[in-house]
Amino acid sequence: MTQQATLRALDAAIMAEFSAAGLADSATFTQSGGGSPTTCSVYVDRGVTFQGFDGTVRNDAVTITAFLDEIAEVPKRGALFVVGSDTYKVDAVTAKDESRVVCLVSES
Repeated sequence: MTQQATLRALDAAIMAEFSAAGLADSATFTQSGGGSPTTCSVYVDRGVTFQGFDGTVRNDAVTITAFLDEIAEVPKRGALFVVGSDTYKVDAVTAKDESRVVCLVSES
């Protein structure tokens, strides 16, 4: 098994357990520019400290972590995640590996 396959299997197992425990959310992902919405599981983190490109630090950032095996592609700026009654728009991708992607989002 490759490292990528191992990471994706591990992340899927962890997400399943966290979802069952109520520590992850079900969401709908729609790529920027349209396309078919995709159901996925995400972690929503609020109150994240984030330093912008200009050095400005904010402590009220919201990030969403999603898994590439569920959403199939890295979100582009403007992509949407709908979690319950909340809609989040992707402002930037802050981290990415072979399995997951972390997006800085704003509520829309």
